Amino acid sequence: MNKDLNELRNEIRTIDKELVKLFEKRMTLCRAVGETKLKSQAPVFDAVREEENIRNLTALIENVTDKMYFTGWYRSLMDISKEIQRSICKKQG
Repeated sequence: MNKDLNELRNEIRTIDKELVKLFEKRMTLCRAVGETKLKSQAPVFDAVREEENIRNLTALIENVTDKMYFTGWYRSLMDISKEIQRSICKKQG
């Protein structure tokens, strides 16, 4: 069964709405992590942990090309998370 363009776009919109909810949830958790790091004086950036996280998640992806795109996308997401955490540390630090 072939899906037409509108059906495919509708499926993408549904996924995008889920991504928005997950993004907001992740950013809320990032703020909490930032607060916790501020209190414990932990650094915002941990290169070893970040690379391990990227490796573990990328391993879940089967398509080689998708792995490359995921890595770029996920690095951007982590950069946003670190930016939020740094802004918390600057406000209260």
